Amino acid sequence: MSTLSKVVVDISSLDNLQIIFQRTQKDDFIFLAFAILSGIFYNFYIREKPDPYHHVWFEKPQQIDGSRKADTRDIASKLEETKKDLVIFWGSQSGTAEGLANRLVRDCRSRFGLDALAADLSDYDPETITNIPSSKFAIFIISTYGEGDPSDNATQFLSWLGSDKSIRFIGLRYAAFGLGNSKYKFYNRVIDVVTEALDRYGANTLMPVGKADDANGTTDEDFTEWKQNLFTMFREELKLEERPEQYEPTLRVVEDTSLDIIDLHHGEPVRVENSKKGAAATSPVQALPVKVAKKLLSTTERNCLHLELDTSDFPELKYKTGDHLAVWPSNPTSETQRLVNTLGLQERTQTPLLIQSLDPSIQVKVPSPTTWEALLQYYLEICAPVPRETVSALAQFAPSESAKATLKRLGEDKDMYHEYCSTTHVTLGRLLESVSSETGSWSNLPHSFILESLPALAPRYYSISSSSVVSPKQISITVATSSEASPIHGVPIPGLTTEYLLEIEQKKQANSVATPQYRLSGPDNTLDDGGKLFAHVRTSKFRLPTLPKHPIIMIASGSGIAPFRGFFAERSRIAAIGREVGKSLLFFGCRSSEDYLYQDELEDLQRSSQGTEVVTAFSRTEERKVYVQDRVEERDEEVVRLLLEQNAYFYICGSAAMARDVTTRLGQCLRRRKGWGEAELREWSESMKKAHRWQEDVWG
Repeated sequence: MSTLSKVVVDISSLDNLQIIFQRTQKDDFIFLAFAILSGIFYNFYIREKPDPYHHVWFEKPQQIDGSRKADTRDIASKLEETKKDLVIFWGSQSGTAEGLANRLVRDCRSRFGLDALAADLSDYDPETITNIPSSKFAIFIISTYGEGDPSDNATQFLSWLGSDKSIRFIGLRYAAFGLGNSKYKFYNRVIDVVTEALDRYGANTLMPVGKADDANGTTDEDFTEWKQNLFTMFREELKLEERPEQYEPTLRVVEDTSLDIIDLHHGEPVRVENSKKGAAATSPVQALPVKVAKKLLSTTERNCLHLELDTSDFPELKYKTGDHLAVWPSNPTSETQRLVNTLGLQERTQTPLLIQSLDPSIQVKVPSPTTWEALLQYYLEICAPVPRETVSALAQFAPSESAKATLKRLGEDKDMYHEYCSTTHVTLGRLLESVSSETGSWSNLPHSFILESLPALAPRYYSISSSSVVSPKQISITVATSSEASPIHGVPIPGLTTEYLLEIEQKKQANSVATPQYRLSGPDNTLDDGGKLFAHVRTSKFRLPTLPKHPIIMIASGSGIAPFRGFFAERSRIAAIGREVGKSLLFFGCRSSEDYLYQDELEDLQRSSQGTEVVTAFSRTEERKVYVQDRVEERDEEVVRLLLEQNAYFYICGSAAMARDVTTRLGQCLRRRKGWGEAELREWSESMKKAHRWQEDVWG
C-alpha cells in the first residue's frame, strides 16, 4: 500500500472515531440528565423520608426509661425546665458519692417535699452553675482519691474553677460534703479547693463543710451526721416544714413474665463510665482464662495469691507495665441464699424483672431487665456493711413489733450500733435474719427499697505485676489475702474478691472445696467453673521513665511490690538487648522473711542483672522493727544523689500510711543533706510530681 493510501485510510478512521465520540457524548448527557431528574422525582415524591426514631426499633423497650445522659448542658435551664428546687452535684470515682447524692435526693423529697436533681458534674457546663438563681440552691458531694486527685467526672469542673478568673457566683447558695481518707496526705483536698473557690467568687455557704473519713470506715456515719445538720438548717434557716418520715420509692420493680430469656441480663458485667475520659482509660470486660493461680507464701493467716490470665484470644485487650486489672467478683452463695430465704423469693429467683426509674434524674444502677438471681449473685453488693440510717428505715417494714423495736434501738443509738457491728459482720441478709429468722418473714419489704439500699457490685482493682514488653499476652496480678480480724470491726471480715479468687486457686490446685462459697461457673456457665474470670484493664499513670538510662527508686510494702515486679522484668529485658539501663533500687517492707514475696525471683534477678538491688525491711522480727522509711534514711546519701544528680524517678506503692511516712522521712533527709527549708522542699517535691518523676499508687 502506498503512502498516500495510508494517509486516506487514517483520515477516514479519524472521521469515524470523531462521529462515534460525538454520538457517545450526546447519549451520555441525555442519560445523565435523565438520571438526575429521576433521582429528584424519587426523593421528593416517591421515597419516604427517614424516620428519626427508626433506631428505637432496635432498642430493648425495657431500657428506655428516661435515665439517659443530660439533654441540655445548662444546669440552670435544667432546673427551670424540670421545676427542681435544688441540684445535688456529685463527683465520684468508685460510686460512693453518687450513691450518697441519690440517697439525699430521696430524703429531701420524703422529709421536706423538696424536688432535687442528682447531677453528674461532667454532664453540665461548669459556667452554667453561675446562672443558678438565688431561689434555688446547690449541694456538692465530691470525693478525693489518690494523692488529692479529683474523680474523673469532676476534673473539668476543678480545672475551670482554677483557670477562669472572671467567674462570679452571684446569688448561688450552697452546702458541701467531701469524701476522703485521713491516711492520705491531702485529706479531702478536692472539696476544700471547690469550697474555697466558691467562696472566693461570691457564693454563699449555707452551713459548714462536712467531711467523711474512710480511714476509720465511718463514711456513712459521717454523712448521716452531716445530713442531720443539713436538715436542721432546712428547718431553722430556710424555714422549711418537715413532714413525717414516709418511704417514697424512686424505682419501679415489675415482674414481667412476657419477657424473653434472651432479653435478660443474667450476670455478665455491665460497666457504666462517668465520663468519656474514664471510658477511654479502660478496656472492654472479657472472660479471661486463668492459666496460673497459686499461693506465694506458706503462712495461713496472711498470704498472697499470684494469678496469670491469658489474653491471647483478645487482640483488642492491651496493657502497659504499671496498669491495673479490674476483677469482677460475685457474691457468696451463702449470702445470696440467706437473702432469698428471708425475702421469700425462693419461687421467684428466675422471674424476669423490669426495673425503671420513677425520677428521670436518677439512673438505674443495675442492668434491666434481669432476675433476682442475677441481682443478688452478680449485680448488688449484698455483703456491704449496712449503714445505721438504713437500719432505722427498715423498722417501718418490720414483720413484728419486737423486730421493729430492735431495729429502732440499733438505728437511733450510735454506740449500740457500733458495739453490735464490732461483734458481727453485718450484711443486709444477716441483719434481717437476726431480728426475724422465720423464712419469708421479710417478704413485705418493698423491692425498690432493696435496690435503693444496696450499692451496685463494683470491680476491685489490682496492680498488674507483669511487663507488657516481656509478657504482652499474659497478665499477672498479686492479691493479698488475710483471715485476721478487722481493726475497725473486731471480727474477721473476708474480702469479697479475695475469697472469690482463693476459691479459684483451690479449684486450680485440685484442692477439694468442702462447701463452695461462690458460683465459679458464672452466668450461663460463661466462666467455665473457675477456669475464667471477668476482668478489664484500666490505664494507670504509674509508668517507667521513657529513657531507661534514668535510675529508679521504688518503695513497696506487702502486695505493693506487684508493679515493681513488672518494672524489674522490663528493665532486665531492655538491658539484655544491649540498651543502657540505670540503677533499679527497691526498698521492700513486710513483716518477716516468711512474708518476702517473690524472694527467689528477686534474688536471681539481683545476681543476673547489674544495677539491680533489693533492700528489705522486716517489721515483726525479734531483734527490732525496721520499716522501709528506716532503710531509706540509712541509704539517704545514695538516695539523695540519685534523685538530685542522676535524675532518678521515685515510686511508692502500698498503704497510704506507709507512703506518708516515707515522704516525711525523705523530706527530713533532703533538708539535712542539702540544708533546705520547708519552702525549698515543697518546690522540689512539686516539680518532681509535675515532671512525673514522683509517682504513687497507694490505698487506704
